[in-house]
Parts: sequence; structure tokens; C-alpha cells
Amino acid sequence: MATSPCLLNRSELDTVAWDKCVTASPNHIVYGYSWYLDSVLSEPGWKWMGLVGTNEVGTYQAVMPIPLRRKFGQWVVHQPLFCQFLVVFAQEATIDPLPFYRVVQQHFRYGSKLSLGETTSAPNCFERIEPQHTYVLDLRNSYETIAGNYNRDRRLNLRRAQSVGWQIVESDDIASLITLFRVHHAVGVQGGVGEWAYVILAKLYEALRLRQLARLRYALLDGQIEAGVLFVQEGNRIIYLFNAASTKGRTGNARTLLLDQLVREQAQQPLVLDFESPEKASIAQFYQSFGAAAEPYQIVSWNRLTRIERTLLRIKNSLIR
Repeated sequence: MATSPCLLNRSELDTVAWDKCVTASPNHIVYGYSWYLDSVLSEPGWKWMGLVGTNEVGTYQAVMPIPLRRKFGQWVVHQPLFCQFLVVFAQEATIDPLPFYRVVQQHFRYGSKLSLGETTSAPNCFERIEPQHTYVLDLRNSYETIAGNYNRDRRLNLRRAQSVGWQIVESDDIASLITLFRVHHAVGVQGGVGEWAYVILAKLYEALRLRQLARLRYALLDGQIEAGVLFVQEGNRIIYLFNAASTKGRTGNARTLLLDQLVREQAQQPLVLDFESPEKASIAQFYQSFGAAAEPYQIVSWNRLTRIERTLLRIKNSLIR
């Protein structure tokens, strides 16, 4: 039985005990490990704390990462990049996550789109609860069975991609993927993309590569990189963490080919491919075209800021639209 959760600074956490608890959790996912959180929350103005429930001898029984960003002169809860959702990681499935949620909401006056990977109802202490979905593809069946569930457009585009003559290569050069995104995608991101985001991705990739959890692949045409994908595999989950493509890569369906290649390689394994679907219908439809099924999670927000702080927040939000 875990004690009531205690909020600890990053420096106070026993990272060995933390990571052991994450690994032992039935719902464990790579986002929860201390080294992963250190990577995605490493830039100035970002940090994380941890809620920890222990047993009578001090063993970590349940933990919850709390990602924080400096805003309005104070630390507020804010979901980081490359981290789709965070959960209460508990060694026993019977541990109730609600006390953890209540502590974070009571301790911090503002929370912006904190993603909870729980399918149960979030407590009423959160002012706003938004249901969301990622899309996952079960890889336990044969490739023929999985590919038979691709929709007609996906099968057609796969055949088109196969006729282009793409060269698929493994790489450890994350800079090329960042350049593809910077040149071909960043302009379409609302509010722009800060340089710090690319720095975080490079740091995260290095941490993943050192632990042999990353798989970085490029599609080349006439020797030129036109598309790239970054997969992360930990436990029974492969996460489609990041991707980019040039105009040639998009029109030549290079990412369809890269995804299909992974499915071919990992079929008949006890794995799922998590597409990490964003809140954009067209992209979700693309992932669904592979036969992926919706997996729910929740985004919660709350706001107990003062009137002046709320006014400043509205002004800031209006400037970045």
C-alpha cells in the first residue's frame, strides 16, 4: 500500500528507484523514465518534479512526473514536447491515481493541457477535461493480415512508393531530420518553432541512441534525403516519435514506405505501433488508413490565476495566434 503522494524536487528523487517503479508499472511507457524527462525538460525555463508514494520501508510504489514551465514569474504545469502523455506509474494496478491528481492541482495554480494516459474519469478538481486519441497498430498478426487492413488509398500509395525507387538507409544523423522539418514543416506550425525545440530533440535522440532505443531511417532519391522517421522502441511499444519530408518525399509517399517497412519487420511480434497522433483530423486519418485503432487518453487544464495574470495570459495568447 503506497503512502499519500509526496511532491519532491528533481534533486530529491532517487532516480534508480523512480525508473524501477516505472519499469514495474503495468502501464509503463518510455516518457516516464527520469533520463527521458531530463532530456525533454532540459532547456532554460523548464524543469520537472515528481510525486512519489512509498510503502512503509520507503520503496517507491507509485510515481507521477510533473512537467513545469516558467510563466507569469512562477512555475506552472505544462506538457513538454515529445511526450504525448504522462501517467501515474504504479507497481500495483490497484493504486488509486486520484490522490496524485489532486495534489498536483492543489499545489500548482495553473495547468496547461496536461496529458493523462488514463482512460478512467479524471477528478472534478480539473476545470477542463478533453478526451483525445492516439492511434495504435497491433503487430501480433502476420504482415499479410495487417497489410490487408490498410485502406484502399494506403495500398495504392504504397504501390506508388514502391515504384519510385526509394533507397532506405539507417542513420544516426538526427541533424538531417531536423533540417527536413525546419525547411519543410516549421512554417506551418502555429506560433512558430523555437530553436530550443530542436535542441531538445537532438538531446533526446542522443539519450535514446545511447540506450539503443532509437531507430532513425531516411528515404533517399538520387542520393538526396527526402524523408525521415524516428521510431522509439521500449517494452512492447514502438512510438512513431518524429518525422519529416520534403515535397518530393510527400508526393512520392516515402513515409508510407518507411512505415510499411517497419510493419513488415515487426509483424508477428507482441508489439504495438503508436502513431502518436496529433490533434489534427487529416493526420489521424492517415494513421487510421494503416488499420490503426483509437486508444483514448485525456487532456486536463485548470486555472486559478489572479485577474491580472489571466489578462496577461490572454494578451500573450492573442499575440501568438
